[in-house]
Amino acid sequence: MSKTLREIYEYDLIEDDGIDYTVDEWFNTIMEKTKDQLNVSDVSRMLRQKICSRIAIKRAIEMLSDDPFVGEMFEGQLMFNLYAGKEKYLRLFYTQMEPVLEKAGIMAKAHHWASEDEKKEYIDIVAKFAQKIREETENEAC
Repeated sequence: MSKTLREIYEYDLIEDDGIDYTVDEWFNTIMEKTKDQLNVSDVSRMLRQKICSRIAIKRAIEMLSDDPFVGEMFEGQLMFNLYAGKEKYLRLFYTQMEPVLEKAGIMAKAHHWASEDEKKEYIDIVAKFAQKIREETENEAC
């Protein structure tokens, strides 16, 4: 049986102090989930909030492998959120990201986008992500 995020990270839940904090409620909710129970919305928010980054990045890669255009509010949002993730953890997953980015770049050209601007932005972020990985890989080789 998979462990919950709370068990993995040994976090305490945020106690209810009577004030309505949506972020606290969300945090407590995801802490009770296993990695596989995290949905696109959870992972996107985890990446934006920089919470449990390793698990969020790993889950995002799994989701993007299945659908490179997955997003909570717009197509490709998860890719944008992942690109902006915590760099020290992103580096750990660069080799796993390379085939995802390659597939995303190829599929993006034929994908039906709502606008040319969305298509361009998505292709640009995929290219920037791939370039960042190439540069990091080259620096490690030196």
